[in-house]
Amino acid sequence: MGQEFQGKEETSAHSLITSIRATRVAIGLRRFPAGFYTTVHHSGLEWKTENKCSSVKDDVVEWSGPIPIPSDPSAAVRLEVYASFEFQPMLGAGEQLRKLTITVKQLLDRSEKHIPFIFSPKDGDIVSPCSSIVVTVERRNDESSDSLASKVLGPLCSTTNVLEDATNHGHSALSRYRKHGGKRDLECSIAEFGQALNTCPPNHPCRAAAQSNLATAKFILCQVDDTNASFEIPLGLYRNALVARPVGHADRPSTLIELAAVHLARFERLRDKLDGARVEASLHEAMELSSNDSHEKRAVSFMLQLYAGHRVGPGSGQSSVDSDSSSRLTDEDPWSSSVQLLECFERYGDLANLERAIGVLQKLIRSVSVWEDGYRAGLGNLGMALYWRFNHAGELSDLEDAISTLRDADDLTPRGHPYKLTVLNNLGIFFTVRFERLGELSDLEHAISTHREADDLTPHGHPHKPRGLNGLGNSFRARFDRLGELSDLEHAISTLREAVDLTPHGHPHKPTVLNSLGISLITRFKRLGELSDLEDAISTHREAVDLTPHGHPDKLRGLNNLGLSFITRFERLGELNDLEHAISTLREAIDLIPHGHPRKPSGLHNLGLSFRVRFEHLGEPSDLENAISLYSHSASVPIGPISVRFRASCIWILCARRIHHPSLLRAYSIAINLFPELAWIGLSLTHRYAELKQGAGVVREAAAAALDSGFPELAVEWLERGHSIVWGELLQLRGSHEQLSSTHPDHAHRLRELSAALDDAGATREQSLSIFSESTDDAMHRPTRTLQQDADRHRKLAIERDKLLQEIRRLPGFERFLLPKDFPQLRASAHSGPVVMLNAAETRCDALILLADVDHVIHVPLPKFNLQRSVGLRNMLGRLLGHARATPFDDRKGKRATREAGSWETLLSTLFNGVIKPVLDALAFSTVGDLSRIFWCPTGPFVFLPIHAAGLYGTQYSSPGNKVFDFVVSSYIPTLSILARSPNPSVPPSGDLRLLVVPQPPSDGQSPLRGVAPELRYIRTAVGNSPSACTTLIQSSVGTVEEVLGLMKDADWVHFACHGVQDAAKPTDSGLCLADGRRLKVSDMIGLSRSRGGLAFLSACQTAMGDEGLTDEAIHIAAGMLFAGYSGVIGTMWSISDRLAPIVARGVYEHLFRNGTRPDHREAARALHEAVGRLRESGEASFATWLPFIHVGL
Repeated sequence: MGQEFQGKEETSAHSLITSIRATRVAIGLRRFPAGFYTTVHHSGLEWKTENKCSSVKDDVVEWSGPIPIPSDPSAAVRLEVYASFEFQPMLGAGEQLRKLTITVKQLLDRSEKHIPFIFSPKDGDIVSPCSSIVVTVERRNDESSDSLASKVLGPLCSTTNVLEDATNHGHSALSRYRKHGGKRDLECSIAEFGQALNTCPPNHPCRAAAQSNLATAKFILCQVDDTNASFEIPLGLYRNALVARPVGHADRPSTLIELAAVHLARFERLRDKLDGARVEASLHEAMELSSNDSHEKRAVSFMLQLYAGHRVGPGSGQSSVDSDSSSRLTDEDPWSSSVQLLECFERYGDLANLERAIGVLQKLIRSVSVWEDGYRAGLGNLGMALYWRFNHAGELSDLEDAISTLRDADDLTPRGHPYKLTVLNNLGIFFTVRFERLGELSDLEHAISTHREADDLTPHGHPHKPRGLNGLGNSFRARFDRLGELSDLEHAISTLREAVDLTPHGHPHKPTVLNSLGISLITRFKRLGELSDLEDAISTHREAVDLTPHGHPDKLRGLNNLGLSFITRFERLGELNDLEHAISTLREAIDLIPHGHPRKPSGLHNLGLSFRVRFEHLGEPSDLENAISLYSHSASVPIGPISVRFRASCIWILCARRIHHPSLLRAYSIAINLFPELAWIGLSLTHRYAELKQGAGVVREAAAAALDSGFPELAVEWLERGHSIVWGELLQLRGSHEQLSSTHPDHAHRLRELSAALDDAGATREQSLSIFSESTDDAMHRPTRTLQQDADRHRKLAIERDKLLQEIRRLPGFERFLLPKDFPQLRASAHSGPVVMLNAAETRCDALILLADVDHVIHVPLPKFNLQRSVGLRNMLGRLLGHARATPFDDRKGKRATREAGSWETLLSTLFNGVIKPVLDALAFSTVGDLSRIFWCPTGPFVFLPIHAAGLYGTQYSSPGNKVFDFVVSSYIPTLSILARSPNPSVPPSGDLRLLVVPQPPSDGQSPLRGVAPELRYIRTAVGNSPSACTTLIQSSVGTVEEVLGLMKDADWVHFACHGVQDAAKPTDSGLCLADGRRLKVSDMIGLSRSRGGLAFLSACQTAMGDEGLTDEAIHIAAGMLFAGYSGVIGTMWSISDRLAPIVARGVYEHLFRNGTRPDHREAARALHEAVGRLRESGEASFATWLPFIHVGL
């Protein structure tokens, strides 16, 4: 067994520790270890083991030899594990890795069951050395144990003197500095190590160790203080130590490595070839002196890789770590090498090291048990690595994976564990970043609650307190930006001020908290206008920039914030110097952003802003040219947040329009391409619509610009691309993709599976959110884990589908798979009649006519109309409806309607003369009674205007030929794609017809509708009078949402006779009022996927009304029915008369069932045309009562 233990004196014991085994002792150490030893303490006695090294391969040290322990089961035993930094001789205690205090009984129990002592990372560390200890205890009789102890144990040779005390104090101070960053600790370490060196006279056996310790601390000072420290001091100390450690000395390899590290650092800074040569010489000698299975060998390999990268220099295309040596490194010690690779990335920003670290960590986590050593630490490292990669590459999947990984780490870390703080704080930051990227409010709520939990667990005085407060403050500010509650901003500022106060000067985290505080102060200035906030913000940002070393990633952030602060002060005070400072500062920031970095768009956007502001002040054309160039570059960068790039494209458009810049159409093109990406399919429905409000109007203006330039086909393509984006994406999910299936069946199968899963996930998420919102009155309530899981699954599927689509588009012939259609494809939508797109922009108004057999657009300018004129008609309609006691808004606030100027005749004649008549003339529709189908695709304010009823209505115009319905049967469509996916119009429907009727349920919470009973009676009569039509009438029995949705899946047609509501506050909650006071909402229709076509008759109020904030998105019940699979829908533009609704229904069904054969839903538009015509001609109905009935779809 060997005499490896030395003891102070013999004790009476019945048990002996026979071995101590420590695992992963070297991982995470900041200084190169020479060896490891343990101490055992009990009963006032102390034993110390031999100083041994560990192998790289298993990173395990085992000490063997008997040591007695007390017989009292309750007696305490303390074990400590240390790393030493010298072998011959060892100076001081070194660095304590672990300390464990346990009773004798617990020690015996664990030994008997072979249970290791597992250690989690130390407070503040993701990975820290020594992950477990296994202690083996053997029971001996008194005589044998005493005999063995007396033979093996001797007095402990331990002297306490000034040299050891100073060395130990120096190590402690240096450890504190590395953990907290306080410069006083570094200065204390230098002073203590200096005292230790002064204590050693020349030729003292410990002098070389004392020199190395002082050199280590001095080298750190060189790295953090450029002005006051010289590399010559640590170099001289290491050289002197090397002289005292000749070839054959156990500590010579480590001294050579440390000497090479200083030369390498100076080489990086000064690029002196002599330093480079000394790096190579030192490392090659250390390589020759190191054994293959040693930490020295590993360190030499790693430093050679670093030197190779710095010798080649940035931009060479070579990584700082070549693949062969990296492979050797990771094979030797994957856990340790992953940490070193991450540290190298943090310092040098080399993505190759980050990629290798991620690969190593992913492989290791997959290969070990959840409860195995280091698993939690590995998750933490992997989460941070993925987050860093997201910051550099902008791939949302990395951020998703980072959050998922840290959630796993959080679940595995018990409350109260010191590592919990690190996990929670990082997780809170990740949630905030994802909110900034996607805008999901639930992420922000998660961030705040997570940071609060971390703050609650962090005691006052804890070194991590400022970091947690910084994250919490940023989350509060982000919520203020979203919701506008001033209390959130005040909380943010007070929290961030506390973080600044708690962060010592010189701490590397100080610039981060200063930047955060500065942003919040600027935000409060913009809200309240207090100049003191602006001045404080500028001084705070200046301090942050001054404290951030050159080359640090946060330098960019600080410069951007400072530059924007200068712009804000210029806008307030008008001092041109501020604007000049802004431009120079933001230029410096741009120079720091590497090519392909996701922050590039925002940096370019900010610099563009400074030039645009100077142009507005001085009127210098070159400033506007510079702004256009910068905004165009920002919008065109293929990486970075979509919202930033889209905003840049919109400002580019504004600038280009001012001077008729030739880049205007390109600006619109980029904006149109980015616009749908705002409503990414991985977001919730409500959030997608909110994002689309950013671009309201840009699509219509783009179409007008295309027409100005003589490109009507391009205008059609752009209008379609920016029309009903959310519904269009849902249609894509339900496509069959026959061509892909025939040539690449595997890809088609994967796409069908992912699309179906994504379709289902979106519907599930909307239903969960709906149930959640109905079950709580607390708007700020933290979403449940189930809601979060739904959102996570939804986003994950969307990311997977995006990647699969990119893969498919790399296949030959599929380069434009599921990309926007061009005009020849869109023209096919006019298979059943002319399609007329109506566009109203600020400067012009136009009709664009598509005909199936004409290969170009028939462009009809409408000079009598523009955006203001169409808005004026829209407002007139609102006043007329208010006077008629019917309103297009669900806004029953008790305001008394008053008679306004204008009349129905004025509105409809203006619409006819300015819009409809020119279209009819262009189509040569001049024969009264020859009723062709026409499909109106309105945009903007046109969406709310009764185009189908336009005409001249005075008594002098009573003869036919003065109204649109004298010439055409009108239908509306929200997008051309609706008609493109419709069944072949020449093929009549076949088979039995299943007609579902849903009458008003008694528990809907609404006033009774007396017309429902006669309406159902009329339907039954019409069906009964046509027995050969093979129609099965199904009536909803209880009228719940679930029952109706289930019946709709199997029915061919559906008829609702109930109340309808257009929800102005939340359009996706618009719906039909069913049992138990619930609605069949627009959001519910997402989950309804039908392939039967057919008719949906919505005999209810406001079913085709839409949202005024998103006119081009068709957020109404009728559109929901179309996208759920019905080919045609009869709906209402506003409230309808309960007395007249049954009359219209009777007319429609009598027409459809008139021939005794299976009715054709494609005749529904003509049936409605005739039914409303009879109602109108009867004289029983006013304009407000017959106008709202419309047909949508085919």
